[in-house]
Amino acid sequence: MHRGYSLTELAIVLAVIGLMTVLALPAWRTLLDRIAVEQAASELTTALAVARNAAVLRATHARLSIAADSLAIDEWKDRTWSPVSRWPGPESHSVSLTVSNRTVVFGATGIGAGVSNTTVVLRRGTQTARITTS
Repeated sequence: MHRGYSLTELAIVLAVIGLMTVLALPAWRTLLDRIAVEQAASELTTALAVARNAAVLRATHARLSIAADSLAIDEWKDRTWSPVSRWPGPESHSVSLTVSNRTVVFGATGIGAGVSNTTVVLRRGTQTARITTS
């Protein structure tokens, strides 16, 4: 009666597992990149909506400051900008950020005020997302 596995059988199984891992790793990395970019894009579009909503609900100007490490919403109050909300930026997902205008300002009607047109490009690996607001 034969019990257990021989060293040769174990080596073959480990080699097959290693080969499968090497073949699957690039697809796994692409999937993780896509998930990270989509998450960062979702957070950025949410920040734009929250800033616009803050401007309308408070009947004042609200601005979104876009940086790699943070997304910050402020409202115009008593002749100065007061913090409303803050959360981590795309960098928290290891996503790089390219932005044409780092500050988007919404007026009390929810329409962009001043130079608020901006294009944001989020990139990680081969995955890219482009968000444009005007």
